[in-house]
Amino acid sequence: MIKAHRITRENVERVQSIYNRFSEKAISHYRWSHEPISFDALRISIASGQLRGYWVEDTASPEPLGIMLYCLEDHRAIEINVIYSESEDRKTVLDRLMRRFIEDVRETEGWDVVSFAMLGEQDVFIRTLTWYGFKPVGQAILQYDMLDTISIQILKQQQLDPLPAGYRIDSWKPEYAGETAQNIYEAFKDATDAHWDPRFRSLLGARRVVAMITGDMMGRHIPACTTVVLKGDVPVGFCFLVQSGPVEGNIPLIGVHPSQKGKGLGNHLLKATLEHCIDEMLAARIAMISVNTTMDTDNIPALRMYRRMGFRDEYNYPHAYLPHETVRAMKVGQWC
Repeated sequence: MIKAHRITRENVERVQSIYNRFSEKAISHYRWSHEPISFDALRISIASGQLRGYWVEDTASPEPLGIMLYCLEDHRAIEINVIYSESEDRKTVLDRLMRRFIEDVRETEGWDVVSFAMLGEQDVFIRTLTWYGFKPVGQAILQYDMLDTISIQILKQQQLDPLPAGYRIDSWKPEYAGETAQNIYEAFKDATDAHWDPRFRSLLGARRVVAMITGDMMGRHIPACTTVVLKGDVPVGFCFLVQSGPVEGNIPLIGVHPSQKGKGLGNHLLKATLEHCIDEMLAARIAMISVNTTMDTDNIPALRMYRRMGFRDEYNYPHAYLPHETVRAMKVGQWC
């Protein structure tokens, strides 16, 4: 008989072996950008409530068949960190995990949405998750190789129309934070990202996004490579850049105020950010040989913009989200 159990400080040792085996595959098979925390750190996180999760067992076998780890973020999103299964019947394992998960979170307050980026081998779960009310969105990872001569030439050959009169590009300054947060809110409050990241649904949340990026919580922020487009002296668009790894950069957010669309400002921002990155790299002020970004697979204008600047498609993955109101509306027979 297959059962799901909540991971607690009393039974966390039961998942040590399977967690360590997942850790060995996290980068190669699950596309994690960094090594998972150690098991000792996992034990502490479970005991403190920072991480929560479940393990699945077959009563006929001593070894767990799978594990699920998740956390409740400050911005009211439940982030599923990983679902890992070693069973040949992964569908049944996922089914047991989801039944227990939804049963527990259905009446839990303090969250608005469940968010699950199904990286690597987790993409096979998308077929089953839709049964539980999850809504899928395709995500694309694109990368710019700053050591690739072809990509460099593509960037150099981009002949953009001049910025409209009264507009200019500047590098990031702290005084731009307030207006940039307003731009983020206006640009993303109705976007797909807001479905699984509640921060984009309010101005306060947008301010937190700016604070997280510039406070090095999403990687080391590089002000010299973060560009802002100004109309007069007022920011109306932005392109953030952080150092996400030893030699990797990431564009976590780019956008312009809705009233400024159709003027080619996004192209100017992206081109300027890449040019600043190359200049900073050649001057040995940063160690960065590639820049990546993530976007919806149906955002055709953005995909074209990045490809036009020399970005190449790396891979796609499904992102699923589950609104709290969907869970609360479920009847018992719909999830267990």
